[in-house]
Parts: sequence; C-alpha cells; structure tokens
Amino acid sequence: MSEALAAAADVIDKATETTTETVADKPAEKPAQGVVETAAPETATDTSKATGEADKGEETADTDDFAWPDDWRERVADGDEDLAKELKRYGSMKNVVKALREAKATIRSGKLTKPMPDASDEKAMAEWRKEQGIPDDPSGYKLPDTVTKALTDEDKPVLATFTEFAHKKGLPNSAVEVATEWYVSTMDQLAEQRAEADNEAREAAEDALRKDWAHGEFKANMTLASRAIESIPGVGKTWSEFRAPDGRRLGDIPEFIAWAADMGRNQFGDVTFANGDSERKHTARKTEIEEVMKTNLNLYYEKGMDKEYQAILDKEAKRVAR
Repeated sequence: MSEALAAAADVIDKATETTTETVADKPAEKPAQGVVETAAPETATDTSKATGEADKGEETADTDDFAWPDDWRERVADGDEDLAKELKRYGSMKNVVKALREAKATIRSGKLTKPMPDASDEKAMAEWRKEQGIPDDPSGYKLPDTVTKALTDEDKPVLATFTEFAHKKGLPNSAVEVATEWYVSTMDQLAEQRAEADNEAREAAEDALRKDWAHGEFKANMTLASRAIESIPGVGKTWSEFRAPDGRRLGDIPEFIAWAADMGRNQFGDVTFANGDSERKHTARKTEIEEVMKTNLNLYYEKGMDKEYQAILDKEAKRVAR
C-alpha cells in the first residue's frame, strides 16, 4: 500500500506543479489599441459579493467539476501490475490521499512494530526484546497469579516448553499471559467435562453389571475382577484408570469388568481367596470350627458347623482343582 500511496502523492504533486506553472507563465492579455477599458463602478458590497461568488466557484471547480479519467489507476501504476491491483482497493484518488495521510500518521505515532533483528546479533536482540516487552530468557515471563495457582505438576513441563517456544518467536509478556490464561481455562473445562463423563460411565457400568449378576454378587465379583487384573505383571492397582480409545476407563466398561471377574474366579476359585484378608479370615474360621469339633461335638452339630465346615472344604477343593 505504501508504494501506491507514494505514487499517488507524486502524481498529485506533478499535477499541482503543472497547473501553477501554466498560470504563472501565461502573459496577461492587453486590450486592443485604441480601446479604452471602462468599467461600471462597483460598491463595496457588490465587490465583496462578486469575490465571494468567485471563490465559491473556484472551490466547486476544484472539488466537484474536476474528475480523474477512468484509467487513472493504470496511469498511476505505469505498468506495475501489483501497484494497479493495490489501487483497485480504492474507489477514488481522494481515498488514496486519505489512506496516505493515515499511513503517515501511523508511522509518525511510533505504533508500528519494529522487526526482529538478526538472532546472531545478541546486543541488537537484547535491545529489541527490551523495546517489545520480552524478557531476556524464557524463565523471565511473568504470569498472572490465576495461572500460577492453577498449574499442576503435569502442566509445568508443558508451560516450560511453551515459554521457550514463545521466546524464540519473540512473543511479548502480554501475549504469553493471554495464551497461558487460555490454557488454564481450557484445561479446567476439559477436566470438568471428563469428570462428568466418568461419573456417567461408572453409573451405567454398575447398573449393567447388577442386572447381569445375581443379587449379592456385585461386590464379590468386583473383588475378583480387581484381584485378577492386579495380578498381571506391570499393571498394578491403577488398572481401572486406564482408558480405552473411546475415553472410558477400563473400570467403567461393564464387559471388561465381567471378563476380569471370570478370570479371577478361574484363578482363585472363590471370592474368599481373592485377597489376603479374605483368605486369612477363611483359614481362621476353619481352624475355629475344627477346634469346636474336637472339644464339643454336640455344639458342632447344633450350630450347624458341620455344614459350614463342608462348604469351606468344597471351596478349597475347587481352588486346588483349578
């Protein structure tokens, strides 16, 4: 745009010079010989009126009657296609001149951004960074308290990478502030959305499993599922937090939990042996019944311990068989 404006300004200057020279060089016409110039006397009022009308006429001629030719853009461009395209953005030469004036005002105001110097010139880069509000190194960016207080341990490495990138690209502190505020706000929104989705998935999984399993088996089967998955090397107790491609946690997928419960039943035989506490309770109760059986056989049968003892033996037999 600056080239178009400069060209337009040059054309206007030349036109002004030509008009001035023509008027100045043209000799005044002398009256014919023997003819005496006479003029009717004019009052001061008539003279003033005439002068005013003349001035008004000249102003009208300068603004309204004068018109640039239809191909003024091509003439100003003088074969420069890029300049011609630039001039087509303006509806008239008047608009070109206005744009020229605005461009000059913007330049003089100092609002134009100074381009980044050669990165190898450390002194020039230091001065430029100071002018642009850029710290000397990435760690110098000052972030709002709302950002620093909201950052988690997982966010900090991401932020460090971003500030390094921003510093290389010459982003001022104000731009980094806006970007980090957006990041924190977006992460908060995503966390809320994920928590809501997780709650919905967990409730849906529990409803589905309770329908498939017999009454009272839910807790026992969940224990078997957990023990089976935890026994896989390298998985651990956080297996339920692993996420599937659709975003659901494994612990919220009913088909996966049912499969894991079957695996646990095949491995441990019964929920009794699914964890150390349950197995210790099982062993302790077996020992207690055996002691009663040895010391008080009548009590053993009266309390139905014979049936409970047989159930314990059956569980152990099933476990051995597997």
